[in-house]
Amino acid sequence: MPAMDRKERDKQLRRTDILKAAERVFATKGYHKTTISDIAEEAQYAVGTLYIYFKDKPTLYLTLIEKKSKDLIATVKEKVNQISDIKEKIRVLVETQLSYFKENEDFFRIYFSEREGVRWTIKDKISRTAVETFLKYIDYIAELVKNAQLKGIIKKKLDSKQVAYILAAMMNAVIMPWLREQSLERKEIKDLSGFILEIFYDGVGKR
Repeated sequence: MPAMDRKERDKQLRRTDILKAAERVFATKGYHKTTISDIAEEAQYAVGTLYIYFKDKPTLYLTLIEKKSKDLIATVKEKVNQISDIKEKIRVLVETQLSYFKENEDFFRIYFSEREGVRWTIKDKISRTAVETFLKYIDYIAELVKNAQLKGIIKKKLDSKQVAYILAAMMNAVIMPWLREQSLERKEIKDLSGFILEIFYDGVGKR
């Protein structure tokens, strides 16, 4: 692959700066209260510069969601692929996903709290890329499930993709209420991985 020229590098850096600024502003003000001017001020660029890279606020927001999704999956794969034991792989997958939401807590709290309203606002612009990214992640989890079935850890009669969807749904079912919880007694989200895995294996594990 040819090296990126300086002009292209500068373009990519500005785009990254804008996305980072947008994340900070969305995390603070929420989607609906954030304006392009707010993001431009945070990024220290002219408003017109933002429109060179993103045609409007919904496009910028969806691009950020796509980036977060890809970053999550890349982080999970990097850690899981270093491990050989399949049961340990699944444990690390769950822990890494939960930890990612902890590390990006402010942004995802706003995302989940405003999700329905945002969907209504930009429902016709939902990115095919975002959907495909999620489906590829499900495929990745399904491959782990298949390997666990071969090792006799998960029942072979179960459809691996359906099991993958169930595990993904269980993680979301823990993540969303955790993000809403603000009390001092709130558990560390990573500590909830054991709960998820216990329920998961009680349901799909080979007895």
